[in-house]
Amino acid sequence: MTARNPEAGFTLVEALVAMAVLALGAVSLLTATEGHAARITAVTDRTLARWAADQALTAARLGLPEEANLPVMGRSFPVTVSRRPTDDPDLTAITVDVMAPPGDSVTGTLYRVTGYMATGLNGEARE
Repeated sequence: MTARNPEAGFTLVEALVAMAVLALGAVSLLTATEGHAARITAVTDRTLARWAADQALTAARLGLPEEANLPVMGRSFPVTVSRRPTDDPDLTAITVDVMAPPGDSVTGTLYRVTGYMATGLNGEARE
């Protein structure tokens, strides 16, 4: 076997091994970035759904007409508002469910909030 010249550089095998190690590192980095982006999107969706729920709950407390879809930052969230009596006849529970927009990758309820509203003797909202 002949002595290797110290100025010869890397062999082909060494270069291929180095590129394989770098490729594995790049794939791991891309996978982590993709997962982070998906989590950020989910947090954004839940935040927008919470804003829509708060808006629907406030509208219900003010006696405004209910909307089936609430626009929040350019997206339309389907909203369901339900009322039910409580053990206290002077209070009505209002539950707001906000679903994922149609065509979204996530399905089902994104956010649910329950609030309470004072009612009069006849069950109507009190001024």
